Amino acid sequence: MKINRLCLIYLNMMGNSMENGEQLEQEKTKFEELIEKVSGADIDAVDFLNASNNKAAQDEFVANDELLKPNNEYGNLDLEQVSKNIRTLSEISDEISGSWVTGKEERLLNVLAENCRLKNEFVFSNYAYNHAETPEDKEVAANWHRRTNEALYGRPDENTFYGLINETLTSIHPETPEEEADFSRLKEMIGDVPETEVERFKPKQETVERFSEIVQDFFADFLKYIPDGQESFTSDEMVSIINQILENEFGGDVEYKAIVTPKNTNASVNHDNRLVKFPPDTTYTRTRAKTLLCHELGTHVMRAVPYLDSQVEAFSKNFPQSESFEEGVAKCVEQAIKGEYEDSGVEHYINIGLANIKGKNFREVYDIQMLISKLTHTKPGPIINRTQRCFRGTGELPNNKDLAYYNGAEQAWRYIEEHIDDPELMDNLFLAGKTTMMDKDQERLVYEAKTGAF
Repeated sequence: MKINRLCLIYLNMMGNSMENGEQLEQEKTKFEELIEKVSGADIDAVDFLNASNNKAAQDEFVANDELLKPNNEYGNLDLEQVSKNIRTLSEISDEISGSWVTGKEERLLNVLAENCRLKNEFVFSNYAYNHAETPEDKEVAANWHRRTNEALYGRPDENTFYGLINETLTSIHPETPEEEADFSRLKEMIGDVPETEVERFKPKQETVERFSEIVQDFFADFLKYIPDGQESFTSDEMVSIINQILENEFGGDVEYKAIVTPKNTNASVNHDNRLVKFPPDTTYTRTRAKTLLCHELGTHVMRAVPYLDSQVEAFSKNFPQSESFEEGVAKCVEQAIKGEYEDSGVEHYINIGLANIKGKNFREVYDIQMLISKLTHTKPGPIINRTQRCFRGTGELPNNKDLAYYNGAEQAWRYIEEHIDDPELMDNLFLAGKTTMMDKDQERLVYEAKTGAF
């Protein structure tokens, strides 16, 4: 199924939803009022927690071995907005329980309100930690941060973490006295590691090949905008390509726009502002340009499109507990474009495990990854960026958000392998909004949304 057919389905769906909404307008008044309040208090926590002087702080950190963390400034932490949201959500909780809404509406409202509360409180805990004036206050804020962090993003599994560490260590084969010394130092820096193996799900080669064919065909209308013969693309060129696609393939009806922003270190999508954002002064290979196009626009934006006008904004932004599946779909799509399976999110998982399980600080995580890169004879790549993401918000406390890449890729590949013969596979992946198809309750909610229940 090509993109243009998906757009037609989207337009038809929205037409049906509008008709249903008009028929039930009187019945939905209280629900609409409450869902608007919840949506108004929702936030993208990452936008609040990114350092506002990111590049300068990273450069200073790399140049100065004595710094334990970058000297980050968090000018995006809007305490006034977050405090207002928390108060609103507290009031909404009482309103929901005392309102005349249906049982399914009440369940949905409570799930969304709780998730909004956690995101706002997580941001608030970062602020509280950064501005604590006493050791006691800092400890209270750190405990608050840990609880909300794990409630939102989970915690790394110890067996998985140690299994990934063991895989990494056994892949290293020192050949010189210098490498022997570096390897000993690496093991000492990491500390004790139990002899644990991790059993990871990997899709069959046949599944990868078939999904690759499906994805190449599905995104053909996007990929044709990558000029033949061009082997590298700047951020500005990527922005131009995406804006052309938004204008030509969506007829300008989808209010997303691609831009270059100095605050970004990675390509990303902001659904609140409907922006596809690229970092400045970055160049991508032809393959990376294709995978980014299908990851950011083809997955993150496309999965939002069917629900942009829905009363329930979470369907187009981020339904609770769905981020892993969302990132997993994006990673599977990337691998399908390349035509080969590869492990996803391993370095993120190791970094987050080092911070959570081994108690390593920013400098220690960074130095461990630099040594691993040196000993495995691989390019360092954006190690500073990955380390920053692991400690996003404070530079000291772990941020577990990026567990989604490892966990999500496994979830999504499992789903794809189980449904590779299903003619509705791509519909289920791209018309289910920001939900996870691994959750039967959410799958039911998607059905109810499509049929006008909300």
